[in-house]
Amino acid sequence: MVSENERGSEIVQFAVTVPLLVLVVFATMQLGGMALAASQLSSEITRACRQFDAGGFERATDKEAFVEEGIVGASSQLRPESLHVERVRWERETRQEGSDSAGGAIEQRTSLLALSYDVRYELPSILDVPGLSGRSLERSVLGVFSEGRVIEVEVGP
Repeated sequence: MVSENERGSEIVQFAVTVPLLVLVVFATMQLGGMALAASQLSSEITRACRQFDAGGFERATDKEAFVEEGIVGASSQLRPESLHVERVRWERETRQEGSDSAGGAIEQRTSLLALSYDVRYELPSILDVPGLSGRSLERSVLGVFSEGRVIEVEVGP
């Protein structure tokens, strides 16, 4: 038989334990969502660089908007309102290589466009978990294009 002092202790234990358990479940879901978003961001940026229109970039007046639209247009997973492109920098470089074989000079010119920019993506939040909500991922991207086609893409933290 349960004494009068122990009556209701199960309810108190339940009332204390359930909120903590719910917090742990939502924090785990939030961490999983953050890991998924980080993976998606890197793959979507790489895919966008491979589809990037280097000629259109050079003609664009608003470079940040052009790059942002390129990433969002190539992405099927990212939320456009959470994506921000900043610090777009580019440099056009022409390399000349020459060789002399049998008295004839052969010269080859290669035109390269080095494009770098920073991407910030605000992570989705399931619940306002302290320390986990309101976070964003930042990536630095470097793409090198030759004759309008990507030859190298580097995505770093």
